[in-house]
Amino acid sequence: MSTQKEKTDEYWLFAQKCNNLLQDDTIRFAGFINSMGRLVAGGFKEGITPLEDEAERQKMYMELALRVSMRKDFDYSLGAVKYSASRRQNAVMISFPINSNVLLVSAEPTVDIDKFANKIMKIIGLQ
Repeated sequence: MSTQKEKTDEYWLFAQKCNNLLQDDTIRFAGFINSMGRLVAGGFKEGITPLEDEAERQKMYMELALRVSMRKDFDYSLGAVKYSASRRQNAVMISFPINSNVLLVSAEPTVDIDKFANKIMKIIGLQ
């Protein structure tokens, strides 16, 4: 079981990773979501208007945490998830499971998902 100081240190590191990601011109949002569906670090790039309101974002975070948790049921046969992505009309959404948290990144809809995901994994140290 982790201590409060360990959680604080972890969240500080998450915030640093999000700040690094938000330097990319195509990224709109970078945030870490905990297993309870709460945003614990990160957020929107300055000057970006979110496409959803706060209530919808909270719902999306909780749904993401549940989906990531459910996908772990298939790790034994398919292997661990590296990332999941969806291309929507107005944004690309990519999630990266990291221990009991999930990094969620929203980018402009024009990005090449595989190249972009690999770039993110390098930036945050997953590759």
